[in-house]
Amino acid sequence: MHWVLWILAFAIVNIPILILFADRLLAVPAGRVVKYAWVPGAVILTGVLLIARAADPPLLELLTWGLIGGFLGTVALDIVRLYGHHVLKAFPADMPQIFGTLALGLGSRLQENMIAGMVGRIAAADPEMQHKMLAERLAAMARLPEPVRLGVVRGMRKGLGALPEEQRLRLLQTQLAVLSAFPSVIRRTVMQAMDLAMADGAIPSYAQPRGMPKVPMHVARELMAVALPRTAKEARVSYAMVLGTGYAWHLLNGLGFGLAYTLLFGPGTWWLAFAWGIFIWAGMMLTMPAMMPVIEFPMPRFLLVPFIAHVVMAVPIGYFALKASAAATTASLLGLLFR
Repeated sequence: MHWVLWILAFAIVNIPILILFADRLLAVPAGRVVKYAWVPGAVILTGVLLIARAADPPLLELLTWGLIGGFLGTVALDIVRLYGHHVLKAFPADMPQIFGTLALGLGSRLQENMIAGMVGRIAAADPEMQHKMLAERLAAMARLPEPVRLGVVRGMRKGLGALPEEQRLRLLQTQLAVLSAFPSVIRRTVMQAMDLAMADGAIPSYAQPRGMPKVPMHVARELMAVALPRTAKEARVSYAMVLGTGYAWHLLNGLGFGLAYTLLFGPGTWWLAFAWGIFIWAGMMLTMPAMMPVIEFPMPRFLLVPFIAHVVMAVPIGYFALKASAAATTASLLGLLFR
């Protein structure tokens, strides 16, 4: 019975981070998954805790110390993370704001508003830079799969619609000049996407436009600062709801890391705790560029700030795990392997 409960607990505590990966890497909309995963997962985990309290005290001990360490580890990480975001400008946004937007099913709208904001930046550029930026983006757009390309075109249309008429006409003239210089196959592909978008003839893909030109971090921050509240406003969702949902998801990720550590290693050691933090950091470094493919991350700040944050997070996780008893040690996977 113990290992059945262990497997259930370990599977459930990894659900929040797996939903994030599925959304950003596999284009499985988090908004559709969260409502079917979070509540049942919470019910099952509560059941595991109640059964463990009655019949499996060592497992209950692992879960208790994991929850405490994960919670305080998340708080510790956030101190570094928020400093890195607000002072060092190492991230495109306060990341839980993005999590909340995704969880509420607004990921496509956020992406559309980011593209619309980029159109505004292109329109404000000098003619030579405007021509260059449009040429890069239209050529890249032609290489995208059609449903993804349609989503980009809709974002561009939205951005054009927000421009003053004179600026919009000037940008459209530049766009036509750029298209006329392209080979016919590229020109035809782009024009077909524009026709489909105008006629609402197809549903755009949820997938991100991988292959579009990357934007520097400072540009991404400016675009996000406008797109996030605009997305919530358009959806008639209070920004407090976005923040609350996003920070809840962020906390669930942190609790999951703390619980996974104690379930795997029991009390562990300080070296194991720091290795766990570095493992999570390495996973973030490997996946973040793929999860946000159009952002050019600043090096080495992008590596350094999360590294410090995850090492700091490991301190509470390791400290409270070390309080586990010898009986709890045998309830962990490491305890089973080295019994």
